Amino acid sequence: MITTGRPHTKRAKLISVTNMSSDEEEVVVPILWSLLLDIEKNEKQKRMWVHPLNEKRTTNNLIKNFLRELRNDHLKFKNFTRVSPETFDYILNIISEEIQKADTNFRKSIKPDEQLLVAFYLASGERFQRLHYHFRLGATTIGIIVDSVCSAIWKLLSPIYLPSPKTEDWIKIANDFSEIWNFPNCVGAIDGKHISIICPPGAGSEYYNYKGYHSIVLQAVVNAHAKFVVIDVGDYGRSSDSGIFKESLFGKKLINNKLNLPAPKKIDQHINEDFPFVFVGDEAYPLLPNLMRPFPRRQLTNEKRIYNYRLSRARRIVECAFGIMVKRFNVLENKMLVGPEKATTITRAICVLHNLIMTREVNLAEIHNEIENNHYQTEIRSEANIVHHNRSSIAAIEQRNKFMDFFNSENGSVPWQDRYLLKIKKVAKLMKNLPQ
Repeated sequence: MITTGRPHTKRAKLISVTNMSSDEEEVVVPILWSLLLDIEKNEKQKRMWVHPLNEKRTTNNLIKNFLRELRNDHLKFKNFTRVSPETFDYILNIISEEIQKADTNFRKSIKPDEQLLVAFYLASGERFQRLHYHFRLGATTIGIIVDSVCSAIWKLLSPIYLPSPKTEDWIKIANDFSEIWNFPNCVGAIDGKHISIICPPGAGSEYYNYKGYHSIVLQAVVNAHAKFVVIDVGDYGRSSDSGIFKESLFGKKLINNKLNLPAPKKIDQHINEDFPFVFVGDEAYPLLPNLMRPFPRRQLTNEKRIYNYRLSRARRIVECAFGIMVKRFNVLENKMLVGPEKATTITRAICVLHNLIMTREVNLAEIHNEIENNHYQTEIRSEANIVHHNRSSIAAIEQRNKFMDFFNSENGSVPWQDRYLLKIKKVAKLMKNLPQ
């Protein structure tokens, strides 16, 4: 008889053999040992529902220690999260109850402040796998945290920082555009941005855009301070700006006069005619009575060039908003390793956070000066890219002509637009003399 270990253990019960010859033992015992190892391996795998690397999180408390370390260095804190500790705590105070998870008998939950810190990977642009090693959290867990926090940000903060505009809000936006960007009755600049994603299974070419990668599209309207006023996220990457606009809720409301825009009004005391409140977009958008776009290049006169310049100067603010957002949230610079649904959730949250940060932490005067300094040369280079888009209604053409006439009138012109026109003529002359 062979016995191994204590008789009450599973191993002893398995290895205990009676009435066996020595020859039989040589054959059977190795088999029993092999079965024992397989059983113990399977039992260990069943018990290991948390990876050993991640089990260290509770003892080392890496996230809590890292958060404490960041709080002791405000510059380091802002470099990682892109917000001040005060703004971080402000966000946390609003969403903590929404993202709080209960402890279980098996492990303690990840606290709301730790979840928010992990979710601010949006700022660093780190991949889930790299954060896995940094925070000792599984990549799947990190993905769940990011999705949960972003959903909470959208649910609880968008009513504060991205509310649906009312008539008085449109009037305030128009006053700012007139004062800062010299475009009266402008209630927003509109444009689209592609967000790179993983192509979902079976999607075919629906998300494949003209730039050569899979994406969803963020269409946004911004105010004169580069804050988002209206966003539409999640359309197929292959769709054009014009197509997305027409199918979006915002586009349908604009076309059907359901946006609560103010009634047309005079833009100058010397002009008796009323002007509509309008959005400004680039050549990708249709010309509508409440949506102005540039004149096509083949039709340009000096008066139309002035109009295009004034429109472009106001429209650049939406490009500025996208640029600020991408620079702040580096995850937008590369492909999001998630599908359309989760990418939409993340992008919405980023837009809300962008507005929150612009409201609480950004010097708007510096933003305005930077746009002004960078715009002049950019507009000169971009004029050649303006193309004809589509047939427009007579009403839309008339409204654009009214703005053109005003910008070229004594009351509506500004001194620097003539300098721009002279510069354009010099550039055109130089290009004409270049060898073909």
